[in-house]
Amino acid sequence: MRSRFKMIVNFFKNNKIAAFTVFVYIVVLVYSPNLGIDSLKITASYFLEMLEILPAVFIVMGMVEVWVSRETIMGIFGKGAGLKGRFASVLIGSFSAGPIYAAFPVCYTLLKKGSAVSNIVIILSAWAVVKAPMLIVETQFMGLSFMLVRYIFTVPAIIMIGIITGKVISKEYIVKNSKKEGLLVEKIDELLPGHNCGACGYGSCRETAERIADGDEEPDVCVSSEEEKKVRELLETGS
Repeated sequence: MRSRFKMIVNFFKNNKIAAFTVFVYIVVLVYSPNLGIDSLKITASYFLEMLEILPAVFIVMGMVEVWVSRETIMGIFGKGAGLKGRFASVLIGSFSAGPIYAAFPVCYTLLKKGSAVSNIVIILSAWAVVKAPMLIVETQFMGLSFMLVRYIFTVPAIIMIGIITGKVISKEYIVKNSKKEGLLVEKIDELLPGHNCGACGYGSCRETAERIADGDEEPDVCVSSEEEKKVRELLETGS
């Protein structure tokens, strides 16, 4: 009984936003059933839309992970890509398909493969506000001149926002604060010996686990570990 209670507590600790959302829905259903039912219907429609789109997104992510090398991603979207990387990011975002939430798993995959934070921000921003299908509709309703003027002013602003964000937010910060990556780091850290000997070149086993999860180091970087195979299995499955 106690272990089950602990599992429930840990679930709510690890899923605070989801738990809070469920709580809000329950409160709304109790105090305003009609409003609560309408909210659930809207949520269900969005959920069904995500089920239709996300499988294709995951396929794309898998293809990028397996077929596109880290060096290729860094050459196109990395810190050293310069203006080429900026314009490539605008193009990727502009000719993407699907709603903006589909962009986040794709961009996270690119980030792990070596893309600069600034270019990730540019892709997300272009995906949201200068996507090609949207420009076509905008032209039909607002006119060609309006669309062109907005585009001319929006793209430089997107690039500037990306550059500024890249200066303020580091890739390491994003990876460390990712829930998925955080859990993976925890599991890898548990498999490492915990000696903090520094033989791998890092100050602690925790830092080594972060580097392995990030893809910057191979599991065999820890010379004292006897769990290399299990670490590799974790990296392959993500859980």
